[in-house]
Amino acid sequence: MKLTIDNPILYHILKILANSNMPLGAKSISEKLEERGFQVKKETVQYYLKLLDELGLTKKVGLAGRVISEKGLEEVKKGMVRERIGSFIELREEYAYNANFDPFKRKGLVSLNIGIIRKKDLEISLELIKACMDAKLAVSRLVKIYEREAGNLKIPKGKVGIGLVSTSVVDAALIGSRISSFPTFAGILQYSDWKPLRFVHAISYYGSTLDPIDLFIRSGFCSVKDAVERGSGNVPADVREIPLVLRKRAVEIVEQLEKIGINGAVYISGAENDALGIPVNNYRAGVVVIAGSTPLVYLKEKGIDVEIKILAAFERIENLEEIDSLT
Repeated sequence: MKLTIDNPILYHILKILANSNMPLGAKSISEKLEERGFQVKKETVQYYLKLLDELGLTKKVGLAGRVISEKGLEEVKKGMVRERIGSFIELREEYAYNANFDPFKRKGLVSLNIGIIRKKDLEISLELIKACMDAKLAVSRLVKIYEREAGNLKIPKGKVGIGLVSTSVVDAALIGSRISSFPTFAGILQYSDWKPLRFVHAISYYGSTLDPIDLFIRSGFCSVKDAVERGSGNVPADVREIPLVLRKRAVEIVEQLEKIGINGAVYISGAENDALGIPVNNYRAGVVVIAGSTPLVYLKEKGIDVEIKILAAFERIENLEEIDSLT
């Protein structure tokens, strides 16, 4: 028999039992399945429960009903990983589609990455972020300072949050111009002589349960400090694919973004099926964008104690401030 996680009804029965603090009977489980969108009769649930008993995944407790076994809990954990595969890419798409930023009107919602630092480090942090922006290693020169909360994110006492525009602003601008944008890879982009050269590491967004950019930041593979101060180093970046037939329109959108100070997109591939070393599917173009958290990585490399929160909040771009006005 296939793994239980390959059968959605069996798997959800196990999840229901795993979340219950008491034994459940077939009738109760049938009702809870219905809440999850499954129409399963009590008699069918009884059959499934007997099957789960035989597999050692559930145990009968007298007349009270069933409880999940240790083996059943392990099966649920396996299924949770499967459910989470690709979950971050779904989050990326959610933020891109919920943002309604219009680059031609310079209005609308954008998503932010937030760096939480000590208040006493705010002045030096803004100066370092500005240096990163001056080196064109940031999505935008716009920032937002948060003292108490940013969306649902609470700022601890004695600390502040620095909000930076995330890469999804590029996706939002493309989507707003009817250009479908699908993130494919995240990686480490090598810079040489102040220009992007090639990706030296990459992880596919599809199939990842975690944010690949965050993994690369924690791995120590980045050398943003070298890129900012010497023009040669490794920065976090990612790639999204768009229809090749809409490449010319995408270039126009990116040029408009640059006019209003959003410089995150550093490369758009053509028909060569390669975006700075990252494979691109046939009839698609790859758009390479520097990670919005890059300036926060620079803070970390310069010894600032910073907690990086990726895709942490939405903010209207009109409410953001130019970094130059704060330093």
